[in-house]
Parts: sequence; structure tokens; C-alpha cells
Amino acid sequence: MKPTARLPLDEIRRRFFAGQPLPGQALPPSILHSWQRCQGLGLSAGGRGGDRLTDGELRDRRDASADWLEPARPALAGLYEQVSAGGLALVVADRRGLVLDQAGDIGFLDKAERLALTPGMDWSEAARGTNAIGTALAAADSVLVRGAEHYLERNRALSCAACPLFGPQGQLLGVLDISGPSRKLGDAQRLALQAARAQIEARQLEEAARHGWRLTLHADPRWLDSPAASQLVFDGDGRLLAANRAGLAFCGLEPGRWQPRHFAALFGQSLEHWLDRHGPAAGLLALGHHRLSARLRPPPLPLPKPSAPAAGTPRAPAPPALDGLPDGLFSTALKLLEADIPVLILGETGTGKDRLARALHAAGSRRGAPFVAVNCAAIPEGLIEAELFGYQPGAYTGASRQGSKGRLREADGGVLFLDEIGDMPPGLQARLLRTLQEREVTPLGGGPAQRLDIRLICATHRDLRARVDDGGFRADLYYRLCHYPLSLPPLRERGDIAAIAQTMLDGMGAARRGISLEPKLVLAIRGYRWPGNLRELSNLLATLLALADDGAALGVEHLPAALREDMAAQGHAVEDSAIADLLRRCGGNASAAARALGISRSTLYRRLGKTPR
Repeated sequence: MKPTARLPLDEIRRRFFAGQPLPGQALPPSILHSWQRCQGLGLSAGGRGGDRLTDGELRDRRDASADWLEPARPALAGLYEQVSAGGLALVVADRRGLVLDQAGDIGFLDKAERLALTPGMDWSEAARGTNAIGTALAAADSVLVRGAEHYLERNRALSCAACPLFGPQGQLLGVLDISGPSRKLGDAQRLALQAARAQIEARQLEEAARHGWRLTLHADPRWLDSPAASQLVFDGDGRLLAANRAGLAFCGLEPGRWQPRHFAALFGQSLEHWLDRHGPAAGLLALGHHRLSARLRPPPLPLPKPSAPAAGTPRAPAPPALDGLPDGLFSTALKLLEADIPVLILGETGTGKDRLARALHAAGSRRGAPFVAVNCAAIPEGLIEAELFGYQPGAYTGASRQGSKGRLREADGGVLFLDEIGDMPPGLQARLLRTLQEREVTPLGGGPAQRLDIRLICATHRDLRARVDDGGFRADLYYRLCHYPLSLPPLRERGDIAAIAQTMLDGMGAARRGISLEPKLVLAIRGYRWPGNLRELSNLLATLLALADDGAALGVEHLPAALREDMAAQGHAVEDSAIADLLRRCGGNASAAARALGISRSTLYRRLGKTPR
């Protein structure tokens, strides 16, 4: 039986954009899923990208990636030597798909300039459709895009291979891309990209390991020095600080989905116990019925507390989960935190105040130190003082015999996040104010005061000024915290909600599973007001992904029934408001308004709940 002839790519494009079904394996899955995402976002195949950043804006974006871009220069130089001799170009983009640098064959660079593949241009999927840079970022995986596989017609002259870069905590750093004529792109270029990526990511891990215990694991002791070995970096208390790709997989972590891990939870013994038995040397670790060869290296440098930042506070863009923030809000908050000024975040419930706090910690100079979060509204009033300040053994009935150091001291050297600060009991506010002023904490039950070195982030959905006026919040604490309050806008005011939803989906692994949004669902997402803000949207998307099969296109029918009804009711309300506005602009002339809308006069009156005259 003869194999089925593959359709020409132009015919595949015609059928796809006409909404006709495609034969199986007509396109590589990564390309088909990307086309579906782009179509769901409402991109036109004939569209064009946005404007180039100014020199100053591009400089800021390069500065924001400097922590990985500068150490990567040697690897990039070696990769450049390989591609330029072959008539190709090397492109480096940041984690949002903005081109930062470009070098290579002069002839091809001229073509790239005409197609806007140049520094300062956005090559994310949302801006440029399917392309190697944007699609590698969306799928968190390597990708090859040839010619007419690009979503935009104007980019079909390009062929590109790209791979994403990940940092030592699995965070997305950026992407490496090789572009050029299709006939010159092949396995050699993809292998060169992977080698450069491995070199850059290894350099990142080396930097993280300078202040931590480095554990290397493999089933075969002869492979402990190979890139295939799992490498994990722990601080002196056994908290996981960093890992390579194999190490992330060992800990059950996906790129971009970092979660705390502890040595004792992973290996059934504390780091101190391991050191007591083996010292900083090789040994065996038992995991269930398996035994792994392991080598633990001490930190090459002492383990100091994180120091204050040097001059020139790091600038960083807001993480993708916080897309749609007002310009400069994230960098302003980071500057405040680095200057040891309390950061006060205001916003409706669910707007992402906790996400912003964690992102600030991850971007700041104390990212390797503790991040301790306390929800002041979730702890019973009788326990919150002990929870925050700690207590001596036997300080009160039911207290632990070992006592407790308290959350404030747990955050020493790092960042303390007091969520819902507006709900802190009034009696506790005075003690917190004194602690912040004196920079020391005394546990319940007495004992010597302990010096405290923390950076503080607070958040609330309440109007603190009004709480001060009605006596619910101390004025002196308010002025201690309210240096430069920052307001997070609700989700409905953050621009294209569907694009934010797509970014969140990609972060949850939708692209890797080939799951996309149907255009009708995109429209519904854009039109809904999302009273629960980011939390409501995130919870919905996570639920839809959990219920969806790989390769599914999510539609309105997949939404919970109650949400479908709410969206439909809200859509009618918005539409009716628009009809009423048009009627006013027509001077009350119902016939003119009905003609403009293409409906009958009786239908217009019915929608407005009026009786025809």
C-alpha cells in the first residue's frame, strides 16, 4: 500500500485558515499547536509586528537580562563562529521574545533587517505568530520553523531553529536562535544550539553553587562528572537553592514551576546527618529500593548573609504572570525593596499581590535567602503574636517544649511578606511597629532581644487610609509602611486578558501538551470582567488543563455551567449598554439605530425592555 502523499504547505495553510480539517500529520505537532494558539489570539496571517524599541528601552531590556547574558558571552562567541561561516545568523532574545542581540552572515542580516528580525523587535508568538523564538518560549522546548510554517505570510522567507534557556531554579531566561536559508539549517545547527545552551546553563549553576553545598547524583559513579548527572545545590539549612535540568527532574520540578524542596524531604536524612556520616565526599544515598552514587562538595566561598545591593539597582521586567502591570511598577517596587524601604502593595482580592511579592524576592539581591509569607487574616488572633515573634519553651499553655523562633526570625537575612496587613489585630500593630523601628525581636516569654535583618513587603485589599480614620489601623504604623504605595490594577484593566491567559496556559504546560484556546473562548475571556481577577483566571485555566486531553482545543463548552451563564449575562448587559448608547447618539430615533445595528425596530425595543411607540 502506497503511503499517503503529503499535501503542499500552501494547501495546508489554505485549509487551516479556511477552517477545514487537516489530514493527520499534515504539520509537525509543535507547528500545528502554535498555529492554533495564534488563531485563538485573533492574529491575522497577513499581520505585521509592532514598533522597534528606542535605544534607551533596548538598553534597559539588555540590562534586565545582564545577569545571564554577560556570563553567556563566551558560549555565544563560539556559537557565532560556527554560524557565521555557514551563511547563517545568531539571534539572542529575552524571556519575552524581544531580540537583544544579533550577529552573523552580512548577506542574511540584510534580509533579516527587512523582516524586522533585529534588536529591539518583539518576536513573541503574540506579536509575530509562529516563529522559532516565540514558539520555543511558548512551548518551553526546542523548535524548528521552516519557511511557510511561519504563521505570518511575510516571514515565510525565514527558516529558524531555537532553544529556550533556563536558569538554576528552572526560570525562563531567554532563547537562542539560528536563522538562515532552509537548506543550511539541519542537525548540526541544532546540536550547536544545544551545546551552547548546556554551556550557558552550566555557568549559571556554577554561580549558584558558589554559596551552597553541591550534591551530584547518578546511578553509575563513573558518570558523576557528566552533564547527565543530577546536580542540586543546598544552603546550610538544607533548602534547595538551584538545580540543573536533570536535578529539576529528579526533584519532580518542571522548568518554570519552581517549588521549595528540602534535603531531608528528598533523602530521608538531614544535610547535617549526611555530613556527620560522610563529610564532604562521595557516598551512597538510598531512595526506596534504589541506591545512587552521590558526591557532596562544600561551597567554595563562605555562606554570608545576602548583602545590600551595590550601586545601580538591578532593573527587571515584570514576570509573565504579572503581564499588564502599569509601566515601571515592577521596577519601582524592586528599587524600593533593594533600598530597604517597605513595599506596600494595594489591590483587589486575587490581583496577584502575592505573585508580585514572590517575583520581587526572586529578582532582588536576596533571592538566595529566605522568603517568608504570613497571611495576617488567616491566623487566629490569639496565635498570631506567637506565630510572628516566636516564643520561649513553656511561654503559654500548649506551647511547644522546644519553643519557636517565629516567622520574623525565620526571615532574617531575607524577605518577609505580610499579606492582608490591613487585618492585623490592633494590639499586635504596636509591637510590629516597635520591631520595625528597633530592628530586633523579643520572643514571648522573655529572653534576650535578637537582631533582625529583613526586607519587608506588605499587601492588603483594604483602604488603609480609611482604616486609620475609623481607628482600625494605627496611624504611626501606616506612615511607617506607606512610603510609596503601589496599586495593582484589576485584571479587567490589564489590556488583552486573552493574551495573559495564553501566557499563563503556556506556563502551566499547555503548549507542551498541544492544548489551545478556540477563538470563541478567547472572545469570552476578553469580554468577562473576572471579579476574582488573576486568581479566578488561574484556577479556571488549571482546572481546564487538568480535565483536557492532550491536543484538545478548549472551547466555551468546556467552561463550568455557572461561569458560562455569568459570561453570557454579562455579554448581553454590555451589548445592551452599547445599544442604548447608539440610540442616544441617534437622537432617540429607534429606526435609525435599528438600521445601524442591522436588526428590526421591535428587536431593538425588546433588547432595551421598552414598548414600541
